[in-house]
Amino acid sequence: MSEAKVIDKDIVIIGAGPGAIQLAVSLFDKIEREKLDTVLLERNEIPGSFFKTYPVHGTLISNNKLYTGEPAKSRFSERFDWNSLITKSKNHLMRNYCRYFYPKNSALVDMLQDVVKEYDLPIEYGVTCEKIEKIESGKFLVTTNKGFYMTSYVVVATGLKPFTAPIKGIEHVTPYENCKLKEYYRDKRVMILGKGNSGMEVAQDIINEANTIMMASRSSIKPAYMSHYVGNVRAVNFQLVENYMLKHQSAMLDCEIDEIVPSGSGFNVTVNYTHAECEIETLYFDEIISTTGFVSDLKCLENGLKISNLHGEKFPSINGEFESTDVSNLFFAGAQTHGLDYKQTSSSGFVHGFRYNSDALANILIEKMDLSEKLEEFEKDDFSDHLFKELKNDAAIYLQSGMIVQVYKWNQEKESWSTLGYRTLKWYNEVSVKDKSILCLSLEYGDIHKYSDPLSIPRFPGQPEKSVHLHPIVRFRSNDYSELIHLEENLENDFTETECNVELLEKFLSKISSFDIKEVMKKPVKTQYRKELTHIDIEV
Repeated sequence: MSEAKVIDKDIVIIGAGPGAIQLAVSLFDKIEREKLDTVLLERNEIPGSFFKTYPVHGTLISNNKLYTGEPAKSRFSERFDWNSLITKSKNHLMRNYCRYFYPKNSALVDMLQDVVKEYDLPIEYGVTCEKIEKIESGKFLVTTNKGFYMTSYVVVATGLKPFTAPIKGIEHVTPYENCKLKEYYRDKRVMILGKGNSGMEVAQDIINEANTIMMASRSSIKPAYMSHYVGNVRAVNFQLVENYMLKHQSAMLDCEIDEIVPSGSGFNVTVNYTHAECEIETLYFDEIISTTGFVSDLKCLENGLKISNLHGEKFPSINGEFESTDVSNLFFAGAQTHGLDYKQTSSSGFVHGFRYNSDALANILIEKMDLSEKLEEFEKDDFSDHLFKELKNDAAIYLQSGMIVQVYKWNQEKESWSTLGYRTLKWYNEVSVKDKSILCLSLEYGDIHKYSDPLSIPRFPGQPEKSVHLHPIVRFRSNDYSELIHLEENLENDFTETECNVELLEKFLSKISSFDIKEVMKKPVKTQYRKELTHIDIEV
């Protein structure tokens, strides 16, 4: 190794999928390119290679809404474009590649290639990361099949890989990625392991070919429209559920699979039912397909760094800066950031969610490298209008509800607010605010899960703290002092239409910016400081 050339870089990004590309694009959009020496190491020969294979049947379930009443390149329209990366030029929107509401995966690959070309991103293809280790200097040494890299920051954005369920006899099953053409399943009994969107996608494909389709998993499906989590089953994939309820040679089994055994030209599957007093039954199928989901692909870390994982080893354990909780300056991007909001109302497992995580990570890395440029400032008297414009138009806080927030810093001397850009709500809650004041803006749901029917959730006009659907929350922190305020939900998310919202926000901003926080902190904090501000008759 002493004779091998070691290439120094400021940041090494492992992978060239949409999360990695978005991070590089955001870095180069925010600072002058010559200030940052970075490289993306991609083991395949094209960017976004995952989407050459997945989804297997070629159709994404991420919305591509063409008409919103606003220009296609507007920030408002970005809320309904779930596939495009965020660029200054907006030259490469998904609508330019595919006009379907659910676009083809090939269109996403084409779009990513064009973004890479526009930005001339420094991607090295055919490079496999074999080992990442920390050396005495505190830097990382990245060993690849084509050489060595030295860097202060590593970002792992290697995406996901199929998960193989630990079922006895699983080796006899066809993996999701090896599904055959639908005609192969004609007039056969087919079992699909897993009831997520991948399994439903397979069922949709063969529904008019197979004679019987049964889907099996430990628990019942949860529709996305009920949970507000886009990773749950989407309505476009719901046909087999309806067929099951109408007794149309379809079934949804909640069970454990005890064993899969070859039998003649097919398989005997022993199932242990969840809702039938542990009844055990053996069923025969001609074909079995495994669609048991995905987990983070962390092979690049196996020979070097040791990290913790979350959600049954599904995602790496990270903090509010997308940094490993075990290894400092080791960051994650793309779908691997989904550990922070898995099965919540935000979307870090998907392009329209993690593109904002990558943008927030760019802000964090720029700050750590002391490359931050002049921050945009807002006068105190103009700040309320600015916040309402963001609530109406910004896509990040809309799509990453309760996950990504906009953060601002208060300048007592200038009586103005400076934007720090996107951060996570976890970052906001944990960052030290000694001798400084910060505010964050978010859009969040209330406790939607306490209502069994999401189409019959009540509203409480004039009581914003009871808002259940997406609504604004404004938080303020300084030293040991913290406060937040809810604003009332609105059908079309134009929150200025609710008169009490304008008055409530303006009074809240006036109160938190009209006193010297250092003086306040010398005095005992009144009980009301700790309460959520939901009425305008507050006292400070």
